[in-house]
Amino acid sequence: MTGRVVVIMQARMTSTRLPGKVTLPLAGVPMLNRVIERASATPGVDHVCITAPEGDVHEPIADIVGQFPDVSLVRGPEGDVLRRYALAADATDATTVIRITSDCPLIDPQVSGAVLALAQTTGSSLARTAPDSGYPHGYDTEFFSAELLRIADRNATDPYDREHVSPYLWARSEEYPSVLLDRRPDRRYWRVTVDTPEDYARICGIYDRLHPQNPLFGIRELEALYATEPELLRNPAADT
Repeated sequence: MTGRVVVIMQARMTSTRLPGKVTLPLAGVPMLNRVIERASATPGVDHVCITAPEGDVHEPIADIVGQFPDVSLVRGPEGDVLRRYALAADATDATTVIRITSDCPLIDPQVSGAVLALAQTTGSSLARTAPDSGYPHGYDTEFFSAELLRIADRNATDPYDREHVSPYLWARSEEYPSVLLDRRPDRRYWRVTVDTPEDYARICGIYDRLHPQNPLFGIRELEALYATEPELLRNPAADT
Protein backbone atom coordinates (compact mmCIF):
# COMPACT_ATOMS: atom_id res chain seq x y z
CA MET A 1 0.00 0.00 0.00
CA THR A 2 1.41 3.37 -1.00
CA GLY A 3 0.37 6.96 -0.38
CA ARG A 4 0.66 9.41 2.47
CA VAL A 5 1.42 7.77 5.82
CA VAL A 6 0.35 9.81 8.84
CA VAL A 7 0.90 9.06 12.52
CA ILE A 8 -2.24 10.16 14.35
CA MET A 9 -1.85 10.38 18.10
CA GLN A 10 -4.67 11.06 20.54
CA ALA A 11 -4.01 13.31 23.53
CA ARG A 12 -6.14 14.92 26.24
CA MET A 13 -5.74 16.73 29.54
CA THR A 14 -8.58 15.02 31.39
CA SER A 15 -7.20 11.58 32.19
CA THR A 16 -9.09 10.22 35.19
CA ARG A 17 -6.17 8.62 37.04
CA LEU A 18 -3.47 11.16 36.17
CA PRO A 19 -4.92 14.45 34.86
CA GLY A 20 -2.62 16.46 32.63
CA LYS A 21 -0.16 13.60 32.31
CA VAL A 22 0.92 14.58 28.79
CA THR A 23 2.34 17.82 30.22
CA LEU A 24 4.33 16.18 33.03
CA PRO A 25 8.09 16.72 32.67
CA LEU A 26 10.15 13.92 31.18
CA ALA A 27 13.87 14.54 30.69
CA GLY A 28 13.30 18.28 30.81
CA VAL A 29 10.28 18.70 28.52
CA PRO A 30 6.59 17.68 28.61
CA MET A 31 5.94 13.99 28.07
CA LEU A 32 4.00 14.75 24.89
CA ASN A 33 7.15 16.26 23.38
CA ARG A 34 8.96 12.95 23.85
CA VAL A 35 6.19 10.96 22.17
CA ILE A 36 6.10 13.42 19.25
CA GLU A 37 9.88 13.08 18.85
CA ARG A 38 9.57 9.31 18.68
CA ALA A 39 6.59 9.35 16.34
CA SER A 40 8.44 11.70 14.01
CA ALA A 41 11.38 9.28 13.86
CA THR A 42 9.25 6.35 12.66
CA PRO A 43 10.65 5.05 9.34
CA GLY A 44 8.30 5.55 6.41
CA VAL A 45 6.10 8.19 8.03
CA ASP A 46 5.28 11.37 6.11
CA HIS A 47 3.54 13.41 8.80
CA VAL A 48 2.56 13.46 12.47
CA CYS A 49 -0.79 14.78 13.68
CA ILE A 50 -2.09 15.19 17.22
CA THR A 51 -5.83 14.88 17.70
CA ALA A 52 -7.10 16.54 20.87
CA PRO A 53 -10.53 17.38 22.22
CA GLU A 54 -12.14 20.78 21.85
CA GLY A 55 -12.27 23.00 24.94
CA ASP A 56 -10.05 25.38 26.88
CA VAL A 57 -8.87 22.70 29.30
CA HIS A 58 -6.97 21.07 26.44
CA GLU A 59 -5.14 24.25 25.35
CA PRO A 60 -1.82 23.09 26.87
CA ILE A 61 -1.76 20.40 24.16
CA ALA A 62 -2.11 23.06 21.48
CA ASP A 63 0.75 24.99 23.09
CA ILE A 64 3.01 21.94 22.95
CA VAL A 65 2.14 21.07 19.36
CA GLY A 66 2.88 24.69 18.43
CA GLN A 67 6.54 24.02 19.27
CA PHE A 68 6.73 21.57 16.33
CA PRO A 69 6.28 23.37 12.99
CA ASP A 70 5.92 20.11 11.06
CA VAL A 71 3.29 18.60 13.38
CA SER A 72 -0.40 19.41 12.96
CA LEU A 73 -3.24 19.58 15.47
CA VAL A 74 -6.82 18.54 14.73
CA ARG A 75 -9.51 18.91 17.36
CA GLY A 76 -12.87 17.22 17.78
CA PRO A 77 -15.33 15.80 20.30
CA GLU A 78 -13.74 14.54 23.51
CA GLY A 79 -16.03 11.54 23.89
CA ASP A 80 -15.69 10.35 20.29
CA VAL A 81 -12.06 9.50 19.62
CA LEU A 82 -12.95 7.61 16.44
CA ARG A 83 -14.48 10.75 14.98
CA ARG A 84 -11.38 12.72 15.94
CA TYR A 85 -9.22 10.22 14.06
CA ALA A 86 -11.42 10.44 10.98
CA LEU A 87 -11.27 14.23 11.08
CA ALA A 88 -7.48 14.10 11.44
CA ALA A 89 -7.12 11.67 8.53
CA ASP A 90 -9.19 13.96 6.30
CA ALA A 91 -7.36 17.10 7.42
CA THR A 92 -3.92 15.60 6.71
CA ASP A 93 -4.84 13.83 3.44
CA ALA A 94 -3.78 10.53 4.98
CA THR A 95 -3.86 7.43 2.82
CA THR A 96 -2.78 5.20 5.70
CA VAL A 97 -2.73 5.83 9.44
CA ILE A 98 -0.36 4.73 12.18
CA ARG A 99 -2.13 4.96 15.53
CA ILE A 100 -0.23 5.44 18.77
CA THR A 101 -1.26 7.12 22.00
CA SER A 102 0.31 10.00 23.90
CA ASP A 103 0.70 8.06 27.15
CA CYS A 104 3.34 5.75 25.67
CA PRO A 105 6.59 7.75 25.95
CA LEU A 106 8.75 4.67 25.31
CA ILE A 107 7.11 3.85 21.99
CA ASP A 108 9.91 2.53 19.75
CA PRO A 109 10.09 4.15 16.29
CA GLN A 110 11.64 0.97 14.90
CA VAL A 111 8.78 -1.19 16.17
CA SER A 112 6.17 1.22 14.83
CA GLY A 113 8.07 1.25 11.55
CA ALA A 114 8.09 -2.55 11.51
CA VAL A 115 4.29 -2.60 11.77
CA LEU A 116 4.11 -0.22 8.82
CA ALA A 117 6.62 -2.22 6.78
CA LEU A 118 4.85 -5.51 7.50
CA ALA A 119 1.53 -4.09 6.38
CA GLN A 120 3.04 -2.66 3.23
CA THR A 121 4.96 -5.79 2.22
CA THR A 122 1.93 -8.04 2.81
CA GLY A 123 -0.56 -5.70 1.18
CA SER A 124 -2.60 -5.56 4.39
CA SER A 125 -5.15 -2.89 5.24
CA LEU A 126 -4.99 -3.61 8.97
CA ALA A 127 -1.98 -4.41 11.17
CA ARG A 128 -0.78 -4.08 14.76
CA THR A 129 1.54 -5.38 17.43
CA ALA A 130 -0.33 -8.52 18.39
CA PRO A 131 -2.17 -8.23 21.72
CA ASP A 132 -0.84 -11.63 22.79
CA SER A 133 2.64 -11.05 21.36
CA GLY A 134 5.80 -10.44 23.32
CA TYR A 135 5.57 -6.65 23.06
CA PRO A 136 5.03 -4.81 26.35
CA HIS A 137 2.03 -2.63 27.10
CA GLY A 138 3.18 0.78 25.92
CA TYR A 139 4.54 -0.36 22.55
CA ASP A 140 1.07 -0.58 21.04
CA THR A 141 1.04 0.42 17.38
CA GLU A 142 -1.79 0.03 14.88
CA PHE A 143 -1.90 0.47 11.12
CA PHE A 144 -5.06 0.88 9.07
CA SER A 145 -5.98 2.45 5.79
CA ALA A 146 -7.79 5.77 5.90
CA GLU A 147 -10.56 4.07 3.95
CA LEU A 148 -11.10 1.52 6.74
CA LEU A 149 -11.00 4.31 9.32
CA ARG A 150 -13.82 6.07 7.49
CA ILE A 151 -15.80 2.82 7.31
CA ALA A 152 -15.50 2.47 11.08
CA ASP A 153 -16.48 6.10 11.62
CA ARG A 154 -19.58 5.72 9.47
CA ASN A 155 -20.75 2.44 10.96
CA ALA A 156 -19.54 2.00 14.55
CA THR A 157 -22.27 2.76 17.09
CA ASP A 158 -21.02 1.10 20.27
CA PRO A 159 -19.52 3.72 22.65
CA TYR A 160 -16.58 1.37 23.30
CA ASP A 161 -15.79 1.27 19.58
CA ARG A 162 -16.00 5.08 19.36
CA GLU A 163 -13.68 5.52 22.35
CA HIS A 164 -11.03 2.97 21.35
CA VAL A 165 -11.02 3.69 17.59
CA SER A 166 -10.24 0.29 16.08
CA PRO A 167 -12.29 -2.48 17.80
CA TYR A 168 -14.99 -2.22 15.13
CA LEU A 169 -12.38 -3.08 12.48
CA TRP A 170 -10.63 -5.85 14.39
CA ALA A 171 -13.97 -7.52 15.14
CA ARG A 172 -14.30 -7.81 11.36
CA SER A 173 -10.66 -8.49 10.52
CA GLU A 174 -11.58 -11.54 8.44
CA GLU A 175 -13.17 -9.11 5.96
CA TYR A 176 -9.93 -7.19 5.38
CA PRO A 177 -6.32 -8.18 4.65
CA SER A 178 -4.79 -8.06 8.15
CA VAL A 179 -1.52 -9.05 9.80
CA LEU A 180 -0.02 -9.11 13.32
CA LEU A 181 3.55 -8.30 14.35
CA ASP A 182 4.92 -10.71 16.94
CA ARG A 183 8.16 -10.88 18.91
CA ARG A 184 10.14 -13.01 21.33
CA PRO A 185 11.17 -13.07 24.13
CA ASP A 186 7.80 -12.42 25.69
CA ARG A 187 7.72 -9.07 27.51
CA ARG A 188 3.98 -8.73 28.01
CA TYR A 189 4.59 -8.42 31.74
CA TRP A 190 6.52 -5.17 31.23
CA ARG A 191 4.55 -1.97 31.72
CA VAL A 192 5.91 1.06 29.88
CA THR A 193 2.82 3.22 29.57
CA VAL A 194 1.72 6.05 31.88
CA ASP A 195 -1.69 5.79 33.55
CA THR A 196 -0.84 6.36 37.22
CA PRO A 197 1.66 8.31 39.34
CA GLU A 198 3.52 5.04 39.92
CA ASP A 199 3.82 4.48 36.17
CA TYR A 200 5.15 8.00 35.73
CA ALA A 201 7.79 7.52 38.43
CA ARG A 202 9.06 4.34 36.77
CA ILE A 203 9.15 5.95 33.31
CA CYS A 204 11.14 8.86 34.74
CA GLY A 205 13.61 6.36 36.16
CA ILE A 206 13.97 4.68 32.77
CA TYR A 207 14.53 8.02 31.03
CA ASP A 208 17.09 9.05 33.64
CA ARG A 209 19.14 5.95 32.84
CA LEU A 210 18.76 5.65 29.06
CA HIS A 211 17.87 9.01 27.53
CA PRO A 212 21.28 10.70 28.03
CA GLN A 213 23.02 8.01 25.95
CA ASN A 214 20.33 7.69 23.25
CA PRO A 215 17.25 9.97 23.22
CA LEU A 216 15.40 7.45 21.03
CA PHE A 217 16.37 4.35 23.04
CA GLY A 218 14.31 1.32 22.13
CA ILE A 219 13.55 -2.28 22.96
CA ARG A 220 17.22 -3.35 22.86
CA GLU A 221 18.20 -0.83 25.50
CA LEU A 222 15.21 -1.84 27.60
CA GLU A 223 16.28 -5.47 27.45
CA ALA A 224 19.71 -4.48 28.79
CA LEU A 225 18.13 -2.37 31.54
CA TYR A 226 15.82 -5.23 32.50
CA ALA A 227 18.84 -7.43 33.14
CA THR A 228 20.04 -5.03 35.86
CA GLU A 229 16.91 -3.25 37.14
CA PRO A 230 13.87 -5.38 36.35
CA GLU A 231 11.69 -3.47 38.81
CA LEU A 232 11.64 -0.49 36.45
CA LEU A 233 9.93 -2.52 33.75
CA ARG A 234 7.86 -5.22 35.39
CA ASN A 235 4.14 -4.57 35.68
CA PRO A 236 3.48 -4.57 39.44
CA ALA A 237 0.14 -6.27 38.78
CA ALA A 238 2.02 -9.26 37.37
CA ASP A 239 3.44 -9.96 40.82
CA THR A 240 0.11 -9.96 42.64
